[in-house]
Amino acid sequence: MRVEEIKACLEGEGWPVEALSSVTLRSGFEGSTRKFHLYVHVSPPFVTFAVLPFGRLPAESDAADLVARRLLRLNREINMAKFSADEEGDILLSVEYRLEHLDPSEVRDAVDVLSFYADRYYAEVQLLVSGRG
Repeated sequence: MRVEEIKACLEGEGWPVEALSSVTLRSGFEGSTRKFHLYVHVSPPFVTFAVLPFGRLPAESDAADLVARRLLRLNREINMAKFSADEEGDILLSVEYRLEHLDPSEVRDAVDVLSFYADRYYAEVQLLVSGRG
């Protein structure tokens, strides 16, 4: 599936979509407490759907380790999606698929799962990264 086809799938489901480049799309959704940004990035052979920024790892290593351990536990509890942190310490929630056989139902599943888990775990992650969780 090409970026244009992914964009059409999302728009067909009512998602507002902006093309940021030939390989990256941006959308968003309203959760119960805040608006979330959703990015779709195609880097063959994969496509990544991600909610970011979801938070930032604390600068202090013990606090960052505590957050990372909780995110790893959440990764075992949730289906399809995963929490991770990039090189700058930004926490993201993502779903990754192989492009080769991607179909519209998987695009729909990816954004459904991300919107559900983002809304469900955002407050908890914010408490963790603030040191109050």
